[in-house]
Amino acid sequence: MSFRAEELQEKLGYIFKDIGLLKNALRHTSYAHEKYTANAHLRSNERLEFVGDAVVGLIVASYLYERFPELPEGKMSRIRASVVCEETLSELAVNLGIPDAIKLGVGEFKSGGRLKPSILADAMESIAAAVFVDGGYEAAKRVMLPFFIKLISERSSDIIVHDYKSSLQELLAEKGDRACYEIIGEDGPDHLRVYTAKVTSEKLGDTFFATGKGGSKKEAEQAAAGAFIEMLKEKT
Repeated sequence: MSFRAEELQEKLGYIFKDIGLLKNALRHTSYAHEKYTANAHLRSNERLEFVGDAVVGLIVASYLYERFPELPEGKMSRIRASVVCEETLSELAVNLGIPDAIKLGVGEFKSGGRLKPSILADAMESIAAAVFVDGGYEAAKRVMLPFFIKLISERSSDIIVHDYKSSLQELLAEKGDRACYEIIGEDGPDHLRVYTAKVTSEKLGDTFFATGKGGSKKEAEQAAAGAFIEMLKEKT
């Protein structure tokens, strides 16, 4: 096992039972076709990348489904597309040191393949697939999800904050009222922080309130606003 493979496993927080899967994930098709005369396509990371695309998509989709229980499918799709894309995956690959570990053919190497976003993104998905094949879905989720949670928190705000906070403010403004938000709790480790927000209205005060949780303060406030809207519907 190379030092880079050991270092990469440490960064991933996962030790492979079959290290060959990780090596396969780092073997670009240009390298495989130059080094292997027979069944080169089986020795490149193309097949793993095919699986990894689905694995990463499922991990992010299931997280969005659980985190935003009232968000419509269209907006969940937009958030997923903003974090599961070539740009983001290649950035994650760079942060993990994959450019130095990936195996490229001579031609691809000379043309700057180590820094091509498409190659790095494919390698990132291949690594996700390698963990999935080696340890199952839960292992892949444990390894990959932390990389995406912060990105989801950052990129979801512009998409979902308007849905509930603005809608609630419009409803209350019709009655000469306005929403008041307060962060009342936070739990979990730094990389998986969960905030709890409370929303009331100026007129009703603490006699009528709702709470919500999220990976950022804005997400928590958005969730609380959505819950408040539902309570208002039930009250009327």
